[in-house]
Amino acid sequence: MKIPASVLAFYKHIKYSSQKKLLTLKYNLEGRKIFEVELVGGLCNKLYCLFAACEIAQINNYQILDPEFGWHKKILFSDIYDINFFNQNMLKYFGGKNIIISRDTVYKEKLEKKIRYNVVENINLWEYSEKNLAYLRKNKIIHSDSMMVNVLKSLKLKREFDNIIANNLNHALSVQFRVESDWVNYSKYKKAGENEILLIAPDQLIKMLKDFNAKEVFFTTGENQELIQSLLDENNIKSSYFYSNNLEYEINAAINFEILSKSQVFIGLSRSTFSNLITLKRHLILNNPANYIYNYNNEIIKRIDYGLYPYGFESVSIKPLIIKK
Repeated sequence: MKIPASVLAFYKHIKYSSQKKLLTLKYNLEGRKIFEVELVGGLCNKLYCLFAACEIAQINNYQILDPEFGWHKKILFSDIYDINFFNQNMLKYFGGKNIIISRDTVYKEKLEKKIRYNVVENINLWEYSEKNLAYLRKNKIIHSDSMMVNVLKSLKLKREFDNIIANNLNHALSVQFRVESDWVNYSKYKKAGENEILLIAPDQLIKMLKDFNAKEVFFTTGENQELIQSLLDENNIKSSYFYSNNLEYEINAAINFEILSKSQVFIGLSRSTFSNLITLKRHLILNNPANYIYNYNNEIIKRIDYGLYPYGFESVSIKPLIIKK
């Protein structure tokens, strides 16, 4: 008699769950308290995964091994951000202990046998973060003392990038153009909301900027910066951007994140985690509500959601309640 596929799947799930529980028990018995995590996606997707990793670490009294970042090549969190500043800011949430432990420390103190792996234990950090966000969206709230907000407050670029930031501050208006090849592919299969466009051509966005009375902009995009600048010039909009081929792609992204966070007005799109985290930082941490999107209703509209909602309509119509500690 042939066993139904559903029955086989059930027993496979039971077997897998048992293996996972045994592995977790083994890690616990061995006192493995250093959490090596796999962060997925681009810079801000990785940051959402890091929020989840820090929450798991707090609950379980773990430290996190300096995580890997990078788009084109592997780099570390500490290649982008000031790890000492981060740890110092996060001490009070982790009992006075450094939350991120450097790889040099692990190797020098021979702590390799104290490492546990989120991939091996099948802990999906992106899904964990999405569940947290789904709860906030459903209840229309943001906790001002949440791990997400505290991590975001504790991110400071390494000192070697200070001059770049200083030379690109005080822009009246900044814009994120999404024209990268990965976004083009993503927009082909991702379902848009009502009156929402995921892939906006540069000339269409520039028309919106002219209607917005933009005279000068700082813009960011991961590809084709010269083309964007040329189109802006043709439309009599002065522009500037920062991108260095000498820096890894996600270091460029992190630098642009800080520049856009500190501009007077920011225009992005609600479907981008990059735009959403910039909006969250600007509105909740820097007290700057001048944040707009261009992916809804074919116009630039002020968003009021603190960067919480991905759907265009929700981002301009739902203002979450900020719950303070």
